[in-house]
Amino acid sequence: MLETMSDARSATLLFPGQGTEAVGMSAGWEAHEAWQAAVQAAERHTGCPLRRLMGEGPLDDLRFQRHAPCAVLAHSVGIFRAWRAAGMALPVAATGHSMGFYSALVAAEVVPLEAALDLIAAVEDLSEAAFGEGTMGMAFLIGVPESELRRALAEHPQLVLSNRNGQAQFTASGPVPALEALVAALRPSALKAGLLPVKHPLHGPHMAALLPAITRRLLAVKPAEPAFPLISHFDGRLLATGGAAWDEGIASVALPVDWPAVVGRLKTLAAPLAECGHGRQLAGLTRWADRDLTVASLQTPPAAGEAPGNRNPGAIVKNR
Repeated sequence: MLETMSDARSATLLFPGQGTEAVGMSAGWEAHEAWQAAVQAAERHTGCPLRRLMGEGPLDDLRFQRHAPCAVLAHSVGIFRAWRAAGMALPVAATGHSMGFYSALVAAEVVPLEAALDLIAAVEDLSEAAFGEGTMGMAFLIGVPESELRRALAEHPQLVLSNRNGQAQFTASGPVPALEALVAALRPSALKAGLLPVKHPLHGPHMAALLPAITRRLLAVKPAEPAFPLISHFDGRLLATGGAAWDEGIASVALPVDWPAVVGRLKTLAAPLAECGHGRQLAGLTRWADRDLTVASLQTPPAAGEAPGNRNPGAIVKNR
């Protein structure tokens, strides 16, 4: 475990969550052994053809509730390991948005990839058993003032504000009919609003009742001390021990996401920021929360055959 935050003066890494999956996301990564090893390990553990889905689709199959989170996790971990093999130093810290926190847990070596996949499977199994098919979900609302959203939510007490992604950018979770009514009520004043391709009411009290059963499913997992500190996506606090980080990972399905709180922590670390996964979702959310911050991307692979070495990770971040 890091003794001080200055022991690894590189970047703070941000791992994206479900919704960033896309056909073609694996382009360029197939030549990197570390990426291949991570994705193949996930395929063996889940039985899901992740490389084919990421490379060829079809998109509906990639976005299937049991495929998408596994693809995002394996891809993000593979990217991290490929960059490490190319010489990138350990990050100052890391966090993840929603289930992107699982990627951060694996990158920090708190738990193996297989344990994070087991956590995904436990959430899927128990959510399906508790809620049934197609009854619950999440909605996104962009461009709506928080005060207006909270007034609308008061009309639908079965819904909760599940993500604060930035000023006027939110998600809500709960029963699908109530979400549809909320979206219909707010769409005239929103920049964008609609249902997300997520089949569970994540990041809210609906999931809290499942936590004891999820925990029992994962009792065999023994978290290790993190290779670098992790940042809670719930309130931005630093999680410096493996036990605290793993407990947060399990509880995160019922904890709301507060990205502005995360951004506040990122500013105190004063390190370059880099998104470790497909797309630029977290670059956008971070800029939405604080216009002074910029987030580079590690989604472009290191040059094929690039030898590992003691490269300046700040330069990697700035040049990608």
